[in-house]
Amino acid sequence: MTTPEPLFQTIQCAEDAIARLGDTIYQEPETGFKETRTARRVLDAFASLPLSRQVCSDIPGIKLTLDTGRPGPAIALVGELDAVICPNHPDADPETGAVHACGHNVQIAALYGAALGLLAPGVMETLCGKIHYMALPAEEFIELPYRKQLIGQGVLHFLGGKAELIQRGWFDDVDLCLMIHVMPAGAAKVAFQSFNGCLVKRVRFTGRAAHAGAAPQDGINALYAAHTALAAMNGIRETFPDADCVRVHPIITKGGDVLNVIPDDVRLETFVRGKTLPAIRQASFRFDRAMAGGALAMGATVTIEELPGAFPFF
Repeated sequence: MTTPEPLFQTIQCAEDAIARLGDTIYQEPETGFKETRTARRVLDAFASLPLSRQVCSDIPGIKLTLDTGRPGPAIALVGELDAVICPNHPDADPETGAVHACGHNVQIAALYGAALGLLAPGVMETLCGKIHYMALPAEEFIELPYRKQLIGQGVLHFLGGKAELIQRGWFDDVDLCLMIHVMPAGAAKVAFQSFNGCLVKRVRFTGRAAHAGAAPQDGINALYAAHTALAAMNGIRETFPDADCVRVHPIITKGGDVLNVIPDDVRLETFVRGKTLPAIRQASFRFDRAMAGGALAMGATVTIEELPGAFPFF
């Protein structure tokens, strides 16, 4: 019997348990740096496997290691713990709006299946080096005020789980990192060769409040400033080369306070994505210029906070 056969047979025999773990996590979605219940599910599933364990004490994060005892590279197999917020999804949590619409529960199930398969009799004896099974938090860049609060408290250094755990040294010995991601139904099986990187932008337009019916002429409408800035941003989209894969997709997170007052505090957030660092820098500059132009047109002021996102991979 060749090595792949016992590996595949072991995974097939555990198919129900693997699927059950994925289904359970799907039914209990949690957002980034809050995945305590999900992490517990992972630890429970892996509890019977002969793997060393490293667990974060202050945030969710699990690193389980198979050491073959033979010299060789260290390979990290990675799964993500967090869900995204999509309240209108039919399976969204009714209280939080969280749902595994990106399929991270499938990653965790695959991680578990891989661990079972590589421990199969006749398989481990053919391996060398170390295999790390990592269940990591906070892939989705959402709930930024909460994460900034954690940074302010000294819990985090970065907004994303992988960047945070790289900073903590979890990847120091890793030679190669592998993971999967679900794709839309009918998509071909592919190995991605590049990924966009991103910056995170938080923008605040400040105007002057006034009564919207009696004295609008006395106000400076921060919402109109934001609209003008977004129109400028949309107007320059066609100037980004297709090869740079630039994506800018803002949302307004605060549009005003009450109906009869000219909005004087309007906020938006966005990613600025690109395939290379020069592309991201150029798109970031143009985005900032559009925001400043919208504010200038209305006589408002604008502040732009730039936060680290993720490096591109290409």
